[in-house]
Amino acid sequence: MIILFTFIAYSYSRCAFSVECQGNNCDPLEVDTEPFVARVSQCPHMDGTMVCCNKNQDDQMQRNFQAIDASFGNAGGGCDICAYNLKKFWCEYTCSPNQSKFLTTNGYTNMKDPLNPKNILKVQLVEIKVKPQVACDMWSSCKRTQFASQVTAMKTPGGFFNFQGEQAVGQAKQFISVKFIDNDEETINFDFVPDCKYDYPAGPDGKIVTPDGFVISERCSCNNCDLMCHDEEILYQATGVFEGFNGYLVLWVWAGAILIAALITGFRHYRSKAENEILIEPI
Repeated sequence: MIILFTFIAYSYSRCAFSVECQGNNCDPLEVDTEPFVARVSQCPHMDGTMVCCNKNQDDQMQRNFQAIDASFGNAGGGCDICAYNLKKFWCEYTCSPNQSKFLTTNGYTNMKDPLNPKNILKVQLVEIKVKPQVACDMWSSCKRTQFASQVTAMKTPGGFFNFQGEQAVGQAKQFISVKFIDNDEETINFDFVPDCKYDYPAGPDGKIVTPDGFVISERCSCNNCDLMCHDEEILYQATGVFEGFNGYLVLWVWAGAILIAALITGFRHYRSKAENEILIEPI
């Protein structure tokens, strides 16, 4: 009965792309295959279940997740909840057994490698459908991170997602465009934490691990999560007219300037008087 239910549940699910590697050179491939059981070390909640990702993609995610931790996580001046949400998003994008419902591939094109503009890459064109509310909630958990706040392209939810898609050119040879539609049946669907204040309890060993197996190194802070700020904390205060003004320093500077001016004037007066005495000869 369980086998029959599993077959029915996945009979209409398809995989849309895969990755094939020759040594260190990996290329995305367009596929139309059924999901399969696989080990997925980077997505613990999917490990050993029906997925659409192979070991090559799991290895790619390992490298990309390290970059996410360094850019958006606490290690890079960000918030681990943001990094966690992004990992869940890319796990779903790469491995979901329902991949073909929210993702379509549209052939290939040549693009410059962002990391080496002299190098031309054959890039797969991908479109992914995302609900606007999902985009807004995920962006909210990331917008105060140091990386996101410094990049103009990530100032809005749409820009935040499109920036991720454009970065995939150098990381995975895919150019991912994001289409926002309010339809549960056609969009990527996964559990995430929109509240960057959310606090997972530490385990007996002191480590913070989410129920689905992701490690959280530490809680987010007021610097990278609005919701962690108390009412009495001032996030921004306009600079006053006399901000940084040091009265004593200014008085000493002016006193020094007046003294130097007086010395110069006295020296010039003395020199002029001496020259006049030399020029006047006695009769």
